[in-house]
Amino acid sequence: MNQTLLKLNWALLGSYLFAGCLLLTLTKPAGGQAQGDNAVYNSSGNCLVSSPCIPSQAFVDASVLFQTDICSTIFGILKGSIGSGYISGGVIDARGITTPQTCSNSPWYNGSIYLANKPATVLLPAGTINIPSTWVLPSGTRLIGQGADLAGTLQTVIRCTGTLCTSSNAMIQFGGTSTFACSPSPCTGISVEHVTLDGANSTTVTGIENANSQDQTYVDHVTLWQILGTGLYIHGNAQNSEEFVTV
Repeated sequence: MNQTLLKLNWALLGSYLFAGCLLLTLTKPAGGQAQGDNAVYNSSGNCLVSSPCIPSQAFVDASVLFQTDICSTIFGILKGSIGSGYISGGVIDARGITTPQTCSNSPWYNGSIYLANKPATVLLPAGTINIPSTWVLPSGTRLIGQGADLAGTLQTVIRCTGTLCTSSNAMIQFGGTSTFACSPSPCTGISVEHVTLDGANSTTVTGIENANSQDQTYVDHVTLWQILGTGLYIHGNAQNSEEFVTV
């Protein structure tokens, strides 16, 4: 009986040693990524010294590229002035940015430059973001918060501040004309989801206005709070757009 057990133990030990050697043989070093790029990829699917992995710029972590405020950070990533070169149509993950935040400008407009052809899915953090001017969303922009339930503690709140609250402008506008014209035109594929828009008891400000965006455009699970004027304004030429709003 003892001899049988001894032979079995030696067999198991040999199996463990073989598995360990195989694991060491197959293990490859992980490829590093540039700051803000939280994924790696390679066309061949391998990370080799002769063909190293390179950073994926289609999914950018905005929290490690923070500049002044959340809006300036997103603008810089879209424009390519910070980070390693954002790929249009990717995801900008701003969920790691601490709140509250007060923006100086829009994530798509810095007072002189409007990013009309930079489609992106923007993930907003929970908490309050104070905006002093209208967010004009270009084509292909998906703005997604962390929730619109005022009874909860993890919702994303976008709140008007300053002169925006006393204006007749919209807090969020889908596309525009002139300086804010979509490229190409007409605007398409714009959406806002899972956020609360807080009008701070304004009687003049509009929550969301869509006068320019058509197909694949929608509003989903958006709470309109303390907006005493117009919550949602849809113009006649906003064809084929859909709205699902909580008031």
